[in-house]
Amino acid sequence: MSGRRMARASFLEDERAISAVEFALILPIALMLYLGLVVLALGQRASQKLDLVAHSLSDLAAQQLDGGAASGQAGMTETTIQSIFSAAATLLAPYSATGLKMTISEVTISADSTQASGYKASVNWSIAQNSGELRPCTIGGAAMLNAADVRPVDPNSMPTSYTAAKTVSLTNADGSTTSVTVAPTVGSIIVADVIYPYQAARGFARFSWLPATVTLARTSYSPVRNTYSPNHIQYYMTTGTNCSASP
Repeated sequence: MSGRRMARASFLEDERAISAVEFALILPIALMLYLGLVVLALGQRASQKLDLVAHSLSDLAAQQLDGGAASGQAGMTETTIQSIFSAAATLLAPYSATGLKMTISEVTISADSTQASGYKASVNWSIAQNSGELRPCTIGGAAMLNAADVRPVDPNSMPTSYTAAKTVSLTNADGSTTSVTVAPTVGSIIVADVIYPYQAARGFARFSWLPATVTLARTSYSPVRNTYSPNHIQYYMTTGTNCSASP
């Protein structure tokens, strides 16, 4: 066998570079999968943080038990509401709170015979931070929000679960079921709306296939804790909108 043929046979039989070639082919795909998982994990963490922010805003505001005009009544001052808004930056850390739009509103569920469901949701007051959208006092001239099940954040609506009776099935001891109608709970609810422009591609600027910004939105509902009747948190703030002539 000639020297040329022997060299060619030796080259074809040499498998030492196969691993390197396979690694070079797989590396771009593996890298994309890895970065995709990193971005997904970070986005999931940001989503969980926003859930915590929305719930905390509504829950902290709903816990007001004093500060009202009469003994036992609850009231909200500008100092208190700003302290609640300020907590959002801490809760969202290590993510930046820049661009986080927040709105806290008090919505009252009450009986209304003019509505097909027999109930309505109306805004008592609403206050926003960082260009959050206020919930309106009236829609189409009526002092009530739309009863609609929509994605958050929709400041013009309340879910039908708060404004209409629900039918639930209860399982009896003998295995049979009983249908029970549950009426909405009449009273005041603190509603927190938050919108956050999450920068999905932060730190991955070279990868243009990643979305630059993803808008995350959450709405949280917390019943007012005050047992004074009516269980309303009076408005003593200097910003926002008070839908009533009285606190």
